[in-house]
Amino acid sequence: MAEPQTIEIACLGRPFQLGMLYDCRRDALIPGLTLWDSEILKDKISVQNQANTDFKIFASDSTEDKSHALHVSASLEASFLSGLVSVKGSAEFLNNKKKSMKQSRVTLQYRASTHFKQLTMDHLGAGNIKHQNVFEQGFATHVVTAVLYGAQAFFVFDREVSSSEKEQKISGNLQAAIKKIPFISIEGQASLDMTEEENMEANKFSCTFHGDFSLPRNPVTFNDAIQVCADLSTILGKDGENAVPMTVWLFPLVKLDSAAAKLVREISISLVKRCKSVLDELDGFDMRCQDLIKNNVSMKFSEIENKLKKFRDLCSQHKLIFQKILCQLLPVIQGGGKEEEALATALISLEQSPFRSNLINAYLNNRDREINLVESYLKKMEAVDVITSSSELEKLTLDFNNEYVVVFALSSLEQNDKYISDLEEFLYKSSSDETLPYKPDPSSASQQWFNSNEVKALTRQTVQSFLDFYEANRHKENVKFCIASIPDTNTPAASVHVYQDGELLSSQFQLPRKPCDPVITKVEHDCVHLEIKPALHDTNSIESYCILYRKKESSDWTEVVLKANSAQLTINHFY
Repeated sequence: MAEPQTIEIACLGRPFQLGMLYDCRRDALIPGLTLWDSEILKDKISVQNQANTDFKIFASDSTEDKSHALHVSASLEASFLSGLVSVKGSAEFLNNKKKSMKQSRVTLQYRASTHFKQLTMDHLGAGNIKHQNVFEQGFATHVVTAVLYGAQAFFVFDREVSSSEKEQKISGNLQAAIKKIPFISIEGQASLDMTEEENMEANKFSCTFHGDFSLPRNPVTFNDAIQVCADLSTILGKDGENAVPMTVWLFPLVKLDSAAAKLVREISISLVKRCKSVLDELDGFDMRCQDLIKNNVSMKFSEIENKLKKFRDLCSQHKLIFQKILCQLLPVIQGGGKEEEALATALISLEQSPFRSNLINAYLNNRDREINLVESYLKKMEAVDVITSSSELEKLTLDFNNEYVVVFALSSLEQNDKYISDLEEFLYKSSSDETLPYKPDPSSASQQWFNSNEVKALTRQTVQSFLDFYEANRHKENVKFCIASIPDTNTPAASVHVYQDGELLSSQFQLPRKPCDPVITKVEHDCVHLEIKPALHDTNSIESYCILYRKKESSDWTEVVLKANSAQLTINHFY
């Protein structure tokens, strides 16, 4: 590739100075080495005023939009994503990611430039370079020949959105309020013309500040942000004396001496976009995982919480490994040691691994489905206490006041998932150069209890029977009811455990079910013939049926007892 005359890059809080050396292969500053003595560097520098101020508002949290806001090139973005570049000041905004899918975010960007400095031919002309030996050392590829000074600030407004609120509406209302803030800076006001209701809504948002300014106290609320924004131009200084390097222009050393090291190629935009997409997807999955961990069901049942935390940890390890691969490949590719094909191959290998996005998404969908099912059971049995630990359950069963403890036992929350084992195995083998494309087990998901229609139907019946039994016995002082997770590989989904005097009486207690309504099979002039049908999935736990009848004009009921093994009943003298 032809070596460009100059490269323009964002400083991202790094301490650039005129005449500094830079290695574009690693996107790294080379401190201590220079082509000129410090006195020569300070002399005959060209300085121009470049006063400009700009405000922008955006609601996106994508890496691409953040990079665009900071004027980050594709090649520099790749280095940031891999961890080669550490950012400071306003550029720390790149690391500020949403932690929840239920989080509404709006960002206000302030960008001001003050002046422009550049070297002249008195520095770059033939014979003007003092330390020629630097070219032969091969540490750097470019020299900083121009710097644009100024400052940036990002005010990041966040708010958790409840299920009943519309994120788009909340974000839109805040954007409307934020649009007024730039006028404060221009007109020197210290407050916005907002109604009390608008002000209350705006201050429900927290504020995180990332800037190139030294503030006595960072803003944490919307009103704090208004005050800081009004003072930004003052903090920057009348003559821009507090400005920092924002953008630099790099000149290739090979243009000054052919013996110097050079940037052979830049990473193509298409490959950078693919890398960015991989990391953005992993960040999105991490947000989903955190939301599920914070769900009420996960917090009550550690089995679900632990599965999600383990999965999140595995994904985090995978992300670090991918960034390490990028960190190793980028300098080698840009220095000419390898072709871009090496990065493309690494991406293909990732897309064939068990960490590919469709499989991660499917796993999280399954966890979501499991949580939703358990949540529906808890909602149906909301009057029943939930026991969150085995020690708490033991304490309840051993209480002398509780002769009987009846437990709705969720038995499959600890169920192993082969996919997790596959992820662990893949990470264990990832140190080797050769990894075969991953083929998921199609039966793995179907074996999960919450994906079985039969199991779900039986569990719904168990929930209803447990609730009926609870309603019939809840006033008895010697009987306690609760819901708990008790792992049992032999019982899918749930069963009923009964403890008597601290000892487990039954782990498969068959609750009596409400029988079906009697069916009138025949009506005669002086009698009625009935057929009694047992409850659906009855388990012979019923000993007898009690049937009551009365005349329409009477308030007195007559009782008839029928043994459970009898199916027919005739009521005589019915006139």
